[in-house]
Amino acid sequence: MSKKNNDEPKEEVSEHLSEWQKRNKEYLEKKAQEEASKQKELEEEEVKEAEDSIEGGEIAEETEEDDSSYEEEETEYLEDESSESELETELSEKERKKLEKLQKKAEKEAAKVHISRIHIYRALPVLLGSGLIFLLSVYFLTPLATMKTIEFSGNQMVSQEDLLKSSKIDEKDYTLTTFINGGNHIRNMKASSPWINNLEMAYQFPITFQVKVKEYGVLAYLHEGGQYYPILTNGEIISDPTAADSLPETHISIEFSDKKLIKEFALQIEKVPASVKKNIKTVQLTPSKVTPDLVTLTMHDGNKILVPISHIAKKLPYYKGIQSQLEEGVPSVVDMEAGIFSYVEGAQNESSSSDEEKQKAEEESTGQPTEQAAEQVTESQEQEPAETQNSTENPVNTENR
Repeated sequence: MSKKNNDEPKEEVSEHLSEWQKRNKEYLEKKAQEEASKQKELEEEEVKEAEDSIEGGEIAEETEEDDSSYEEEETEYLEDESSESELETELSEKERKKLEKLQKKAEKEAAKVHISRIHIYRALPVLLGSGLIFLLSVYFLTPLATMKTIEFSGNQMVSQEDLLKSSKIDEKDYTLTTFINGGNHIRNMKASSPWINNLEMAYQFPITFQVKVKEYGVLAYLHEGGQYYPILTNGEIISDPTAADSLPETHISIEFSDKKLIKEFALQIEKVPASVKKNIKTVQLTPSKVTPDLVTLTMHDGNKILVPISHIAKKLPYYKGIQSQLEEGVPSVVDMEAGIFSYVEGAQNESSSSDEEKQKAEEESTGQPTEQAAEQVTESQEQEPAETQNSTENPVNTENR
């Protein structure tokens, strides 16, 4: 049993021997076979010599020498076997250690469960979502979540403090909630002041909000009670008056306070060329029986324009062509109520008064006006304004009153 047990590990070891060890083993085996064959040959020779030898003494001596040589060879062979056994024990210990390591690795690999890629791909969304939630929770717990800088640009009439106060943005508000509720903050700021035309709020990473403010311009000033109130380009009237010293050199002064007409005037005058708009000095409401929104525009060049507010955008641009044809230094009136014609200021009033005097004189002489006299008066009234019209009318315009 012991021999079988000893042979089994040798066979296992031989399977794991290196090439050098295998060659050495083969060499030793060949050497052992050669020695065994030599021994057999020697034995056969001895037997033959013993049979053939006659002299016993010689045979004895030879046998002794052979025995001594055999013993020497046998000792050498035993020594070689002992050295081989020692090498085999050393190699077997190393191989055992290697085998143990390999077995441990194999056990570890077997313990590891192989996960297919499909399951990994399915788990990725869950892992990413949980990771984002974790990062957001950490972010909201830090002071960085409430840090924010708000920058304003383009505001001249409204202060940054008023805009920030009206936006209802609190210092404790999160940066993320401020970004999400940006539309509400813009509406709050826009409703806080009539000066604001438009607002844009842009977020710049990580904590900056840039607010661009666009304000309405001043179109005219409402002159009421000795005070001047700004009228914006959208027709809104500012309740805070402007000091007379801070008024611009050329401005439009409106002398009526009807808010609806002022809004209509603002919408209409925006469509008029700037050269004509700058020439307007004052605007007075002078309604007639036919035209309730008729206004008189007093220009910086001394002329006056009669025009309905609803027709300002349509008719007032023609004044630029009429102005060059009017007499310089002579104040004129450009009537745009029904058509477009011009006359010297005061000429129409004088002609109408002379007609009335003639009519009264005729009534006194006859006692009552006849149909012929009435017709003559009406004809004279129509002819005299026509003469003044022909003297100063713009030849380009063909409309009649």
